[in-house]
Amino acid sequence: MPGLSVQVIFQDVRNVEADALVVGFFKDVRPLKGLAGRLDWFLCGSLSRLVLENRLRGSLGDVALLTARGKVPAPKIFLVGFGARSEFSLAALRAAAGTAAASVAGAGVGRAAMEFLQPPGVADDDCLPVIREGLAEGAGGRSLAVSLLAPDAAAYERLSRLVGQ
Repeated sequence: MPGLSVQVIFQDVRNVEADALVVGFFKDVRPLKGLAGRLDWFLCGSLSRLVLENRLRGSLGDVALLTARGKVPAPKIFLVGFGARSEFSLAALRAAAGTAAASVAGAGVGRAAMEFLQPPGVADDDCLPVIREGLAEGAGGRSLAVSLLAPDAAAYERLSRLVGQ
């Protein structure tokens, strides 16, 4: 049955079972931080090379597909631009979620894990509906199961209650 499902998980990215990982990065934050930085380390700088070679800038709407080369269980990694850190808002989050879902679903991926990020000063319960809306718009009615990767145990508890798990 087509549609979007969203759940929250808290586990090491090296143990996430999904067809793809989606990580975001900002155009003005170097070196890469968060999950993008961690994956860059596992992939021996592959993500940083794309940025250094100006093949990917981190602008809102930028997306690149890489293979995980066996470094993580998910065979595909989608790197999605968030724009400038100072301009990261709910609107930018929604647009990035839409870009991610369109890219993932367009590549035939049915199960993806995506890093949960939120704009500074914005509550979890304001972010989740925006993420869902962006994902649903990007998926365009195609079937897509997304696991949001919580950054820590406390966030996992909060987000799980909000998602209704």
